[in-house]
Amino acid sequence: MSLRYKYKGLTSTGKRVSDSVVAENINQARKKLKSQNITLVSIEEDSLKKSFLSGSKISATEIEQSTNQLATLLENGVKINVAIEVLIDTSTTNSLSSLWRTVHKQVQSGKSLHESLKEFSDTFDVLYLEMVNIAEQTGTLPEVFRGLSDNLSFQRELKSKTIQALIYPMIIFGVCIIAIFAIFNFVIPNMESVFSSAENLPGYTQWLLDTSAFVTENNGMILLFALFIIFGFIGLWNNPNTQKKIQNILAILPLSKALVLKTEQIRFCSAMKLTLDSGISLSNAILLSNKTLSIENNKQQLELVRMKVDAGAPLAESLSESRVLDKISVSLIKVGEQSGTLDKSFNEVTNRIKANFESWIMKMTSLLEPLLILVMGAIVGGVVVVMLLSIVSVNDISF
Repeated sequence: MSLRYKYKGLTSTGKRVSDSVVAENINQARKKLKSQNITLVSIEEDSLKKSFLSGSKISATEIEQSTNQLATLLENGVKINVAIEVLIDTSTTNSLSSLWRTVHKQVQSGKSLHESLKEFSDTFDVLYLEMVNIAEQTGTLPEVFRGLSDNLSFQRELKSKTIQALIYPMIIFGVCIIAIFAIFNFVIPNMESVFSSAENLPGYTQWLLDTSAFVTENNGMILLFALFIIFGFIGLWNNPNTQKKIQNILAILPLSKALVLKTEQIRFCSAMKLTLDSGISLSNAILLSNKTLSIENNKQQLELVRMKVDAGAPLAESLSESRVLDKISVSLIKVGEQSGTLDKSFNEVTNRIKANFESWIMKMTSLLEPLLILVMGAIVGGVVVVMLLSIVSVNDISF
């Protein structure tokens, strides 16, 4: 992870400078400054920037809001440096304000906006940075920022709907765990006296008593283990490399495979629409759009598509061989390819897949709700049945 270092030094002409530099570590920062013919007087890690990079990650929603503001300001004729000043004043968090303040300082010193944003690659993805770079070269910053804003909004809605679809099943699962935990902690211990005088208890009754004893004696350990699992998964998910591995596993599991594939399709098609709208060549559009995907198999297939397109093959034909998109989507792209309206075709494909995704989510949620209720009822009901059978068996033994 890159860190920012504040430094004071002298240029080759003897002029004093006080600025900051981004590097992996302090030695790399020294080498970078030495290559710029700057003699260091002092250098230290920027504590504010360190907090910003490691502990106060800027959310995708904040980036979307800033991008939307930039698009609006630039569309109204505001210069880029003035627009960034507005973002600094309207930032809702110190981290976001610090980011735009740094970008503004570098733009004022003569750096391009793309180069300034590139130092924050943990916040801005490859597609965002490359689109800004192309926009600066072609003078289409307002249009590109508007497209990026719309794309970020689209991605946020997609993520939100996915999370919403999973919330209710997770609540049901949580209630099931709590119910079982309560039975073993409070109900069965109160019934233990019923079985104390009995001999030769049935195996299921003994299992019930032993499990209850284990749970009541190890409540703290069980809770700590559950927290370890939860926070461990969150930590693994926040690690980019581990996140990719988890996503690749989800892409081959029966229940999650369709969800992951539809998400990948939406990302690719929306990125293609955005890049083609900006006048990028088809090959570069595929290259940039491919970088927005997470699943390695899909990325490899689309890289083969790009190579075939470079060799002169039609896009629709190449996509049909890759099996990343379904036949209807490929047909729509073929029509757009023949009529010279690929950007509109990808927009139509994106909207179609999005509608299918929402329908699929609704169906899966409708299926999961009764399924989880059934599972929860079976587990809790099973424990209750075992309790009743145990009571009956004790009465039989006593009789």
